[in-house]
Amino acid sequence: MGNGVITTNDFVAALTNTIERFGIEPLTSTQSGLLERHYEMMLKWNRRLNLTRITALEEAARLHYAESLIAGRLIGAARTALDIGSGAGFPAVPLAVLRSDLAITALESNSKKATFLREVKETLELRNLSVANTRVEVSDCASYDLLISRALDRAGDLIPAIASGLQSTQKLIVFCGSDLIKTLKEVLGAAALEELLAIPESRSRFIALFGARSEPSVIKCPS
Repeated sequence: MGNGVITTNDFVAALTNTIERFGIEPLTSTQSGLLERHYEMMLKWNRRLNLTRITALEEAARLHYAESLIAGRLIGAARTALDIGSGAGFPAVPLAVLRSDLAITALESNSKKATFLREVKETLELRNLSVANTRVEVSDCASYDLLISRALDRAGDLIPAIASGLQSTQKLIVFCGSDLIKTLKEVLGAAALEELLAIPESRSRFIALFGARSEPSVIKCPS
């Protein structure tokens, strides 16, 4: 890598190493190749579109890809999922690659980022990935088995509102810190927290799986 050129082997090696450290089941060569292509596309588009500030190889492998993949442990029997505020496609793209049986929609309100996600879908031929260019406030969240939020703007306001509208058959996966977990437990009840994963190599971040409270309410997100 002395010439500054990132090769397929560089990405696959970094991702494989990180997955091993995280205790994630190894990917197939096809899966690794798809994620490598996504990484290349992200770097190219990021030159003119602010998709993410995290682009360095090792950092991206850990914070973008491995963290997204570890959330696969919490998917369970869900067949449909909504990634709220998908941005550059995390965790939607890695999860679509990991779980071909999961129909996942990447929800992104920014039209340019949504265009990037559609290009990713077509280039990687991910038939189980859909892209919705709209805001969560006007989305039909109730039609999905699983809602996911990793890096949503105004998460402190929006996620509790979304969580309060979970239907009895729905689950919510949220990447967050302890403060938001405390808030969601207050909104949903402590028993609604079904599983909590400490993100490897992080001191303060978690992936939490919540179920609905006993009496779900209509989702009313702040405008």
